[in-house]
Amino acid sequence: MRFLSDRLTLAGLLTISAIKMIKSFPSTLTFTTCTNTQSHKTNLSLGFSSKASTMTTTLPQYLHEQNVDQKLVLIICAAADACVNISTQLARLPILTDNIGKIEEGGRMNVNVQGEVQKPMDVIANEIFITSVKEYVAALASEEEEEFVIGTCEDGTYEIAFDPLDGSSNLDVSVPTGTIFGIAPHTPNKPFSSSGRALVAAGYAVYSSSVDLVISLGPSGSSRAAGFTLDPLLLHSRTNDDTHTNLNTNTGSDCFILSRPNMNCPNKGQFYSLNDGREPDWPQGLQRWIYDAKRGQTPSGITYSSRYICSLCADVHRTLIKGGWAGNPRPHLRLLYEAAPLSHVAEACGARGSSGTMDLLDIVPTGLHDRTSVFIGSTCDIAELEEYGDVQQPAKKYTQY
Repeated sequence: MRFLSDRLTLAGLLTISAIKMIKSFPSTLTFTTCTNTQSHKTNLSLGFSSKASTMTTTLPQYLHEQNVDQKLVLIICAAADACVNISTQLARLPILTDNIGKIEEGGRMNVNVQGEVQKPMDVIANEIFITSVKEYVAALASEEEEEFVIGTCEDGTYEIAFDPLDGSSNLDVSVPTGTIFGIAPHTPNKPFSSSGRALVAAGYAVYSSSVDLVISLGPSGSSRAAGFTLDPLLLHSRTNDDTHTNLNTNTGSDCFILSRPNMNCPNKGQFYSLNDGREPDWPQGLQRWIYDAKRGQTPSGITYSSRYICSLCADVHRTLIKGGWAGNPRPHLRLLYEAAPLSHVAEACGARGSSGTMDLLDIVPTGLHDRTSVFIGSTCDIAELEEYGDVQQPAKKYTQY
């Protein structure tokens, strides 16, 4: 971990600052409205009250109600804690302009193992996730690390693969970003060598107008997917004591409130999500499907619209709720860190993940950083796309500005 030692202190300081900012929020805001010659002041209570939480289900409560193995509960909650810490840093990122830009050493941009330019927030998010989860797993594989990291859990039951900050290229314009993770039984002789069918849990967080966490439990296709929303008011009450400002203190998972108890993706949708600007490079099958979809000429007869954020977590999240499909026809997305975990969640929602020719969960990795084409969404839409054939674009690297 090239930057872990010299960035951990920065990550901790940023988290403490973010939490102190939240604690400084008033419980009541005053608004002034004018009507002709009079002005009126209205107090809007933000409801910093513990009473609201008595009628809700928190993430730890949900996991216990689902009879999830306690070791797995600890891992999922630690991952949720990491997402809370990452979200607090992202909330202040535009103020901390040095952390939006690129890390530079000797005038040269730092590039991760994927060949992508690293931003400071990529490194910080990676450190936060490793710090939060390391003690509960046997091994961790990160998109930002060349090799897997050995965990400190003595019994070594599980291993976790994760993308700490998906969509970080959008940070400078405050577009939604996310975190993705997949948890599987640890294979001591060859960690992270199993297909996505081995996953026992997966999840992703979306950092947007709200912080949403979606998790899937059990074997693939188990139909146990649920969405949670971070309650900032509850987080405020949990961080009211200075003892909770330590980066390693688990205070966030019980602030995720169950908001989508049974996530179920529609069998069909009316949206597709990919970069239309790359159309000249698409294979003929994909070009034909898009052409027909825009005109209502696919077998489903649906006239599709395009919805594209260029943030995988956000695009998939919308797709699993609204239907349709999202993806990338290039072999660009990582199998372990993105494709397999998101497909596990998709199947739990009644959706599918496909490479264009086979289920993403059936692909056995040959290395930590394998890439694949990805299409995730409604079962009928994915099947229809596969029937067109020739939807996988050859590998090509585009210049980023």
